Amino acid sequence: MKEQNTLTFSHIWPFLYATILFALIGSLNLATVDDKQYSSLTQAFIAGKLELISPPRDNWADTAPFDGHHYSALGPFPAVLFMPLVWTGFFHQGLISFFGSVLVFFQCFRLAKKHGYDVHESCWFALAFCFGTSFVGVAAIATTNHLAHIVAVVLLFLAISEYENRSRVFLIGIFVGLATATRIPTGLNILFFVLVTCLSVYNLRQKAVRLAELLLPFCAIVGILALYNFARFHNPLESGYGLQVNGFGIRYSLWNVPGNIAGSALSLSNIPKHLWIFLAGLPSYRGIGTSVLLVSPFLGYIFKVATWDHVNKVILINCLVVLLVDLAFRSTGFEQMGYRFSLDFFPFVFWLMIRSRVRLTASFKALIFLATVIDIFLTLYHMSTGPLRRALDRTP
Repeated sequence: MKEQNTLTFSHIWPFLYATILFALIGSLNLATVDDKQYSSLTQAFIAGKLELISPPRDNWADTAPFDGHHYSALGPFPAVLFMPLVWTGFFHQGLISFFGSVLVFFQCFRLAKKHGYDVHESCWFALAFCFGTSFVGVAAIATTNHLAHIVAVVLLFLAISEYENRSRVFLIGIFVGLATATRIPTGLNILFFVLVTCLSVYNLRQKAVRLAELLLPFCAIVGILALYNFARFHNPLESGYGLQVNGFGIRYSLWNVPGNIAGSALSLSNIPKHLWIFLAGLPSYRGIGTSVLLVSPFLGYIFKVATWDHVNKVILINCLVVLLVDLAFRSTGFEQMGYRFSLDFFPFVFWLMIRSRVRLTASFKALIFLATVIDIFLTLYHMSTGPLRRALDRTP
């Protein structure tokens, strides 16, 4: 009888733990002040304008000034998605962030369940993604840039789920295209679906048809983004990040501070320094970035993948390409907990472990639990040191 009770508790407690963590995240979401970047962009769209009507808060920080107007550098898809909520007055960034995080938990849980993990093992994988990676930092602090990550992660999981189930490549192209319209680097994940189609068992004609079905919606959305950029900046390749200014009105491209290297938006010379932060960065009040190995110590279990079929190999190639582009960006993503740009490809990292049926040993679970404790602590530390960062802010 005692063994039966122990078994029952071992199956239930991951869900109880997840409930406690989501309660904490929810309270932090409600406490986070809306920076109004998305709601301001949505209001502009509702008014039929591309430029922002007024400063999102008390200044034009993180906007892109051009030709007498200020524009948002954010991907436009979430702003379009939120239009009904803003128009009806029901928009609350913290609540959207919370429910988006719950949706990501469910998506990861369902993905693991599909691959034969039982209910409580699937819960462990969902706990690992939502609370044992940089995702917990973006989930807990409901700022606009963080919400963009949540929307993009949802879309990537939708694309993976569609590939795993009915594999309607037209839908996959839409999901990855919308992810691109949320965070541009996530669009690079189209590489996986292109390569895996080329390596599939279909004949040449079937491959060509599937590639066309995949790329047609993706390219259509990218084309719309190009037109959106051209209408604002007279340059289809300028999304606003090349013109974006900080709270002092200084372009980030001219601002050389820890976490941001002055220069072009992308440069191979940024990779070594940012790679060091990605792999070995230590927690700091500056929020420059923290090692993914500290934030997610269980990732070593990737080396437990026993079979490297062509899908796993393509997933690995895809993740490395996205990672290199993220590292080449002039910013590390500061201010942050962890290294939030890793979320541009982490759904694929988890898919790699899950589809490979990596065994959830007691040690694996212990590392997941340790990661959640570390990351919650680091998130609270990052939030508590916000006033110190503001006090030390200075112009170059």
